[in-house]
Amino acid sequence: MTRKEAILKAAIQLFAQRGFHATSTSEVAKRAGVAEGTIFHYFKTKEGILMYLFEEIMDSYTEGIENILKKATSGMEAIEELIRFHFRFGEQRSQELKVVMRDFPSNLIEFGSPFREKVTERLSRIMDVTKECIERGLKDGSIRDLSPEETSFIIQGILIGVSRLKLMGPLRVPNLSSQVIDLCRRGLAKPN
Repeated sequence: MTRKEAILKAAIQLFAQRGFHATSTSEVAKRAGVAEGTIFHYFKTKEGILMYLFEEIMDSYTEGIENILKKATSGMEAIEELIRFHFRFGEQRSQELKVVMRDFPSNLIEFGSPFREKVTERLSRIMDVTKECIERGLKDGSIRDLSPEETSFIIQGILIGVSRLKLMGPLRVPNLSSQVIDLCRRGLAKPN
């Protein structure tokens, strides 16, 4: 494991346990087994660690849903597989997602922030892939006539909201993936 990987692993563990704001860079350095200055060499700031994590997780997620779009035989299948992937990804990367969803400082996306463009670009790509799934379904007839842009926004809103409740809340609801797929299928499918 490289020093950068050790810092990132330690930061994820501590941020998930204690929160981003309650964790100091000295604590991250101690857990990673590096000098505190090493953190600043790789990430410049504590926010830089969080931004690196955000970029990595979003890029990995986007790559996964782009692959789904390529392999799906219909737009509806693409949406269903995107939802399945979303929940698998959430299970596999729950600690990192918890940090990003709970602790991502809003000042990183304010006008003038050096991170705003990176955040906007990644979120837009996820929305674009979801929209492409819907557009495919409109063309192949598996999805009824509706606005791809608005519908992709609603689908991602559902996925983010359910994931947030699942990661942050004390309630446990089994089989969410199937429930969300069923809800979307009923809302998107052409009536018989």
